[in-house]
Amino acid sequence: MSDPTPKWLTKTPVAHRGLHDIAKGVPENSRLAFSKAIEGGYAIELDVRITGDGQVVVFHDPQLDRLCGKPGIVRYLSLTELKKQKLLGTEETVPSLHDVLDLVNGRVPLLVEIKKDNAESAGQLEQAVANMLAHYPGPVAVQSFSPRTVKWFRHHAPHLPRGQIACHLSDMGKNLNWLQRRVLRWMLFNFHGEPMFLAYDVNDLPSPLTAAYRARGLPVISWTIRSKEQRARAGAHADNVIFEELSAA
Repeated sequence: MSDPTPKWLTKTPVAHRGLHDIAKGVPENSRLAFSKAIEGGYAIELDVRITGDGQVVVFHDPQLDRLCGKPGIVRYLSLTELKKQKLLGTEETVPSLHDVLDLVNGRVPLLVEIKKDNAESAGQLEQAVANMLAHYPGPVAVQSFSPRTVKWFRHHAPHLPRGQIACHLSDMGKNLNWLQRRVLRWMLFNFHGEPMFLAYDVNDLPSPLTAAYRARGLPVISWTIRSKEQRARAGAHADNVIFEELSAA
């Protein structure tokens, strides 16, 4: 059986939310940050959320406060409203996933993180993303902290490479009760969604979970690399990096 994991996932460093640097006027998850990553030949990690009108927007936080300097909840706003918002005081505005797919157009790989609020069940955002990626001409993979989202892609879009994001289990489950933490532990260690790769917090390496994945021949991508020391740790315990500092790429 051939390896289902695309080779770029272990060969091409991944720019976290694009190659952003707000000190140079380049905000995260912006068209400009993605263009900079394309220029550098890096893969791009980006975050997507569902809007109030069922569209897909590229935005990390559930609320607008940090990135747009005003109140508002992404899943209650329309895509039209969100696309008018400026990012971190720059002239860059919030893009839709459609905007980003048109911009990148297969020139570098894309790693799409599915961002969900606790109240959201798997289905709507996953289906919208799968529909948009169905005919995308370039290399792409999806990932999520939610094992249920990874499982959704396993059953409904198995052609898309899918990854499980994780960190130390005590950190992942800090807002869960004991039963939820037990279920989460079972999902992660029993490969609930049959992920093709694991994305793991560099600060929690080495880990029994990453060792279990690598023992099964599944690659580990380490996030988020911001120093040479973290790069060295990732080099010893992972197969690729999601980075922010160029020196750590």
